[in-house]
Amino acid sequence: MPEYVLDQQRSRIGFVAAHRIGGRVHGGFDTFEGAIDPAGGWVTVQLDSVDTGNARRDDQLRKDFFGTATHPEMTFVTTEITPRGADRYDVTGDLTLRGTSHPLTVPFLLTQTAGEAHLTATVKLNRHTWQANWNAFTTALVHPQVLVELDVTATSG
Repeated sequence: MPEYVLDQQRSRIGFVAAHRIGGRVHGGFDTFEGAIDPAGGWVTVQLDSVDTGNARRDDQLRKDFFGTATHPEMTFVTTEITPRGADRYDVTGDLTLRGTSHPLTVPFLLTQTAGEAHLTATVKLNRHTWQANWNAFTTALVHPQVLVELDVTATSG
């Protein structure tokens, strides 16, 4: 498999966060880049590009949860790929958010066509692990588990 470069126009990096007393917030990131090949891959997300459809909430996420003034990017760099079937892979890597890196394993479904790779995955992460909290009230109000949804198309370069 040659190197593939993420096609930002045909890819989505999204998330769902749940409030403990009801309601879910769906959002995503508009600006990111990355590449994949047989040895692994990487993704860099510009956190200022967060979009939940609510400008006030987006500003609060940038400032208080992500700390974009000092940590403008979130990165994922592959450390291991484990085949789980003909088109399924567990991809383990280091996720860095707010200057803190922790391992994360993402179960991907891979579909390949001529010159393209399409990857989909859903994974839960605990935002407390990366200290993505604002204050004690929101730490208690917003569920710590965030669902990350990936629907990525990459083209051979």
